[in-house]
Amino acid sequence: MYVVYLHTKIDKQMKKVFAFFTIVIVMSVMVLEKKSGKTEESKLFLDNVEALAAGEFGHDICLGSGNVTCSTGEKVEYVLTPFTLD
Repeated sequence: MYVVYLHTKIDKQMKKVFAFFTIVIVMSVMVLEKKSGKTEESKLFLDNVEALAAGEFGHDICLGSGNVTCSTGEKVEYVLTPFTLD
């Protein structure tokens, strides 16, 4: 009976040590990830991506005022998209 108690006590200590080291490792990874300094895309880069995505004809043609959101972000009544053979 004494041997079972001893193993249970050691198992609890090992679980605490394992949990402690797991927390330390997770926190270390989080700090390293934060310090890696991932760069954010610049405004110019995002504008260029948007221009490329718009195609050769540029942006949509927005007419009137209403509830429809145009590609420029303004609220319009109609949005005309140029015809393409893509």
